[in-house]
Amino acid sequence: MPKEIEKQRIFTRRAVIFGGVQLAAFSALAGRLAYLQFFKADEYATLSENNRIKLMLVAPERGQILDRFGVPMAVNENNYRLFMDYSSLAQPVFRATVEKLQALLPLGDKKYKSLVGTRVSTASMPEMLKEHLTWEEVSLIELHMLELPGVYIDSGQIRHYPFVDKAAHLLGYVSAVSEDELSDNDQPLMRLPDFKIGKNGVEKMLEDRLRGTAGIRQLEVNVHGVPVREVGKKDSVAGENVRLTIDSRLQDYAAGLVADQSASVVVMEVDTGNVLALVSMPGFDPDIFSKGIASDYWKDLSNDKKSPLLNKAITGQYPPGSTFKLMVGLAGLAAGVITPASTVFCPGQFFLGDHEFKCWKPGGHGTVHFHEAIEESCDVFFYTVAERMGIDAYAKMARKFGLGETHNLGITGEKPGIIPDPEWKMKQYKERWAGGDTINCAIGQGYVLATPLQLAVMTARIAGGTAVEPRLFVPAGEEKPEFETVHVKGELMDTVREAMSAVCNEDHGTAYAHRISEPRFAMAGKTGTSQVRHLIREGMNQNTLPWEDRHHALFVGFAPVDNPKYACAVVVEHGGGGASAAAPVARDVLLKAQQLAEEGASAPAAV
Repeated sequence: MPKEIEKQRIFTRRAVIFGGVQLAAFSALAGRLAYLQFFKADEYATLSENNRIKLMLVAPERGQILDRFGVPMAVNENNYRLFMDYSSLAQPVFRATVEKLQALLPLGDKKYKSLVGTRVSTASMPEMLKEHLTWEEVSLIELHMLELPGVYIDSGQIRHYPFVDKAAHLLGYVSAVSEDELSDNDQPLMRLPDFKIGKNGVEKMLEDRLRGTAGIRQLEVNVHGVPVREVGKKDSVAGENVRLTIDSRLQDYAAGLVADQSASVVVMEVDTGNVLALVSMPGFDPDIFSKGIASDYWKDLSNDKKSPLLNKAITGQYPPGSTFKLMVGLAGLAAGVITPASTVFCPGQFFLGDHEFKCWKPGGHGTVHFHEAIEESCDVFFYTVAERMGIDAYAKMARKFGLGETHNLGITGEKPGIIPDPEWKMKQYKERWAGGDTINCAIGQGYVLATPLQLAVMTARIAGGTAVEPRLFVPAGEEKPEFETVHVKGELMDTVREAMSAVCNEDHGTAYAHRISEPRFAMAGKTGTSQVRHLIREGMNQNTLPWEDRHHALFVGFAPVDNPKYACAVVVEHGGGGASAAAPVARDVLLKAQQLAEEGASAPAAV
């Protein structure tokens, strides 16, 4: 009996221990379930949602670029694109998808081989496989979408430039973001596949305004990562539509005038600085750059001796030739070295020591005063004035009128030109300034260089008497700028303007043959011819020389004469002579600008 009692006692003790273990295990399990259910519910709900919901950035529509009257100069067109998102695909599924795609919509041998060799991971970014899909191709992919995990169609946009090459340097183009342009602080938008940003021109200058803000799509996906439905969306915010100061009608017209040449044209409003036309020809097709330039097209552009990739209006630096005489003459008047009545005898050459400097006119101009010297562009007159006052005086005047400095137009690549002086030469060449340098620079040769934009600014300042600055974009609500005067006596400015009028409107003027004959539209100006090489002999016909050895042709002018509103600078590379090659272009452009002003915005630009 005692043994039975002992067995019962042992059994009971073991049952209690076993029951205690079970109770502890159950309590632990219940506690863990309660912890997960009540304390970690939000966290695991989020993880579950992440397994089911996929977030996709939606690129915003890029803002349009418009001219001053609202005419579109850079717009967007629909572009259906095929993407693959690797992040949700295992390697075997990915390979099968690639094979299926290749059978449905051939991707090209290069792309196919690249995809076959790709190792996917959860960190892989989506890749654009093909763009510019037709509607039939879109429909075919959509029909087989359930068989193509990770594949999706995106309706993107592609940039289109209606004015093609005529505004290419002005507007620039957009292209994919490069690695050099990425940083840790960039918006995720910048890392979207095939997202494009402005690379130069206005597209780059106003990138922050044009870009917009990305949206977000919430997509429900199945176990294969295939989107099933959209469950939420935050719309993207389109970029700002920006208006330039450009008149696209004048831009189109001016570009057409020099379409077959290597040339630039800049037109400004005298009182506001608004740039109405900024032309550099030849140009390029920015649509091709935006879509992805082919190597052959790039090679052709790069090898073209007329430099279609160079924005000559702001980057081209040229000896200004006789247009620079305006600065030398004005400096001489301001310094009291000459008066409007002072005369110089021009025998056709000028001697500094035993060195001879020729006048462009064999036999010379005879006795001339300032008015006649500008009208007929007498070199000897300005050699004489320059020798009397020295380089510092006319270099200072040139800088006052906008030469030798950049004007912060906003477009990448603007060059400062060169207005030399003794300090500059010592720094640049470790040589002292010579008397011959002063003489040579006096007619816009030697070390002097200027861009077409600078020459337009110089002309606008002469015409209006203020230190006007050029601008391409005016933010809404910004008032008309107030510019300081150029601090040159009004009567001296009048003397220069009258002489420029004589260039175009008096019988002996170098541009008289290309004047605007209608009095109310009459222009004033100054011709210029800058020597490219020291091989041009007296009397040599420019047209018999190779193109690259001919003189550059220049003309600066303003109109109308009595109340200047527009200033213009034209440079025709290797054009031969300013009067024959550049003056006719300036005449037509200044006449057109005035006619368009009378028409207002009633006549849209041709696109």
